[in-house]
Amino acid sequence: MKAKASPLLLAIFIISLILRTLAITASLNTDEGLWIYRGSQFVKRLFEGDFTHTILKHHPGVPNMWLTGSSMLLNCWLHKLFPGFLGVDLPSDIGACLNLEEFPINLYIIPRIVQAVVTSACMVYVYVLTKRLLGQAVALCTISLLLLEPFFVAYQRFITTDALQADFAILAVLLFLLYLRKDGKRKFLFASGIFLGLSTAAKITALFLLPAIALLIVLIELGFWRSSFPQRGWKQQFRGYALWGTTILVVFVLIFPAMWVSPGYVLDRIHQGVLQESDRGFLFFLGQLTHSPGILFYPLVLAYRLSPVLQAGLLATSAILFIPKLRRQQEKMPEIAAVALITLWVLLILSASDNKIDRYINLCLPMLAILAAVGWLEIIAGITQRKNILPSSLAGRGYIVLFLLQLVFLLPYHPYYLAYYNPLLGGGRVAQNIFMIGQGEGLEKAAQWLNLLPNVKKTKVASWYSRYFSSYFHGQILPIDKRVPSGIQPWTQANRVVFYKNQLQRQLPEPKMLNYFAMQQPLYTVRLHDIDYVWVYPGPLPLPEDLKRIQFPLSLSFKEQVRLLGYDLNKTKVSANEDLLITFYWEFLAPLPRDISVKIGLRDRFIHNSSVPNDNFTNLANAPLVDGYVFPEQITTGTVVRDIHKLKIPPSTSPQHYQLEVGWFSPSKGEVLGKPAVIGELEVVK
Repeated sequence: MKAKASPLLLAIFIISLILRTLAITASLNTDEGLWIYRGSQFVKRLFEGDFTHTILKHHPGVPNMWLTGSSMLLNCWLHKLFPGFLGVDLPSDIGACLNLEEFPINLYIIPRIVQAVVTSACMVYVYVLTKRLLGQAVALCTISLLLLEPFFVAYQRFITTDALQADFAILAVLLFLLYLRKDGKRKFLFASGIFLGLSTAAKITALFLLPAIALLIVLIELGFWRSSFPQRGWKQQFRGYALWGTTILVVFVLIFPAMWVSPGYVLDRIHQGVLQESDRGFLFFLGQLTHSPGILFYPLVLAYRLSPVLQAGLLATSAILFIPKLRRQQEKMPEIAAVALITLWVLLILSASDNKIDRYINLCLPMLAILAAVGWLEIIAGITQRKNILPSSLAGRGYIVLFLLQLVFLLPYHPYYLAYYNPLLGGGRVAQNIFMIGQGEGLEKAAQWLNLLPNVKKTKVASWYSRYFSSYFHGQILPIDKRVPSGIQPWTQANRVVFYKNQLQRQLPEPKMLNYFAMQQPLYTVRLHDIDYVWVYPGPLPLPEDLKRIQFPLSLSFKEQVRLLGYDLNKTKVSANEDLLITFYWEFLAPLPRDISVKIGLRDRFIHNSSVPNDNFTNLANAPLVDGYVFPEQITTGTVVRDIHKLKIPPSTSPQHYQLEVGWFSPSKGEVLGKPAVIGELEVVK
């Protein structure tokens, strides 16, 4: 038996490892850069003896920081011993290397490999424990479903807290159920406490399992499920639970240096962080912004994030749980009911919170896979009875069928598994109107496209998730969502601006700024599985190659303070009541008043008598530079600014040719740069 098991365990490990490391530099999660930074700081502070400040997040992500910090230390050592080996330029001093704030993509490879080894080993142990608890058939089907479940695989690849929390938690649950069984031994209790201590140290919400297990013990002592879980007496059960809780706490303290010296400070940080996160707001659900998505959120997450294969198994298991005849046919019904109870409890706790994010269901996914495996075995049993197939023939190959079915849904999304939404429910096309979309996937494609620009190292790009973007982009990165003390927003100094899907869904940083870019055509769009994830727009500061492509080049000076280098039109023929988009390229030769704005109008080209006031002049716009985001008095001499204006052609405008006029106007000083100048013609058509 052991000889047969070893190749299977090795196969589970290898398949898991491949799925976690294939295309290892693709699609970082937006939180991964933060955990690389926290891990580096964690190790650095350990070396410095600053144990108190080894808490860097309330989650608190301790196992992640041990793994990522050690991996970054290895990166630094490798660079010091073999300069150029990693293909990045790092400080030779280890302390300085660990103090980086931005991390090129090559520095993620070792941390991701290290985590992949740990989580792949966990998958092997999940199979071993499931087999011991529920039998080999359930274990084989479980691992076939779990290894290839798209949403689960997506987060297993990321060096965030979700992977380690979920993997350690399922091991803790399986071990505790083995302890509660007739053949339970205290070693299972200690092992369960160790893994739940690790899971809690990864993400504090693993503690949701404690009341679920307590409820399970109460039901056992009330006489439920005696065939598998014997009554041991309240006193003995309490002792076991207390010992389990103590083990969890000891592990939490042992691996967390901050707890060695400042436990009160750590617990306060965790408490305050959880409160702050639960009140974060700015969530998108069912097409609108909301503070709390409500009770429908997680049912819809399960509908769209789980594969149809997993869902079919869960439906079958639901039938088993509710139909007495099917329940009686299950040899391991108490164990199945216990797993279902724990899963339901966690989902209810998650649903009770205002702060709802789809990735939180990772804590439940391994348990859902176990339940789905039970359901699939019932489906297979039903097929064998109806088709007169030998039960052992089909059941023995059932896990292979499930594996292949899961591959059908997984492979089209490689390596963007997080872009998966149930195709039977409309996939991403429908999901983008329901959920907040995107955790970084697709941003690297925009960065790679921008890396093709000439002189890219001097190119400034403002991006949402700028830390993530900097891992791929070779030029200079500016944040979108911050202001400098002068009030200038950094994106106004950018040559290109990159927007992301969930940013637009949440209207961040503000609707006015987003509307300014929304009226323009993006230069590049990243589309993944029916969803546009990323848009690249030209920024307020044009590149030299942009100036070479001006549609209508000019050299028109306004009192030697501003020179118009030319303009672009989105159309040269426009109908009345339509919008015209005009892009100016201004070169600033001297500072201008703060309240100055650009005045644009149309004038009948056949009537031009300056002695007649407003002779057939239509004022189309009088708007500040770059919609008021660029302050004229702060512009450096010689700077060229790309300035967009949307003009609404009045419905009463007669169809004919008009002269297009532009000038500069200040409410306090009037037309301070001389009279408006005619810069071209525009035809209004019917």
